[in-house]
Amino acid sequence: MNNKISAVVLAVASGFCQFASAAAITLFNTGVDSNGAVLAHNTLGDPHYQLISKPAASSNVIRVITSAGGFPIGPYIGDNTTSRWIGPNNNNQDLNGPSGNYTYRTTFDLTGLDFTSAQITGGWSTDNAGVDILINGVSLGYTTPTNQFQVGFAPFVVGSNFVAGVNTLDFVVNNLASTSANNPTALRVEMTGTANAIPEPTSLALVGLALIGVGMARRRIR
Repeated sequence: MNNKISAVVLAVASGFCQFASAAAITLFNTGVDSNGAVLAHNTLGDPHYQLISKPAASSNVIRVITSAGGFPIGPYIGDNTTSRWIGPNNNNQDLNGPSGNYTYRTTFDLTGLDFTSAQITGGWSTDNAGVDILINGVSLGYTTPTNQFQVGFAPFVVGSNFVAGVNTLDFVVNNLASTSANNPTALRVEMTGTANAIPEPTSLALVGLALIGVGMARRRIR
């Protein structure tokens, strides 16, 4: 009988581990479609990012660019199959924009997931400096140097300040003033995230029944 009880206890413990298993958060890199495939050069609009704040003279429409597009990609880190550069659509090619801060927002939904267990890791590259990353309006204090676009991706981690349901993640980029006719600004983000799945009521009921069975078996032994 003890062996049977031990088996039940192990099964229940295994069930708890499965119910608390980590699930992927649905997140999108910059410049990709709903399937995560990179968008074509000069695509207008990013389906997952919005320019929610920008200098008054700039468009709030986003343009996606690739290295095949030429300037300003030459000094930027190159293309891959994971993400694309995005920036303000102020002309037909090179993401020029007035000086000032540009805030790009993406959203994600934690419905069905335990928001207290959520974590996001990623990297961002900016032209010019990255000013901050904010989760639901709370500053995470991340910054990048003015030449990050030549260096690569700077890492970031979001480990707190999540909320149940829809969350916002903002990336703030500063474009320096320039005397040149060309003054591009852009953002590139790659990230993934996980959170524990919330067990369905039927699953919790099964676990509860299993625990009751363990208790009854122990009483019989006594």
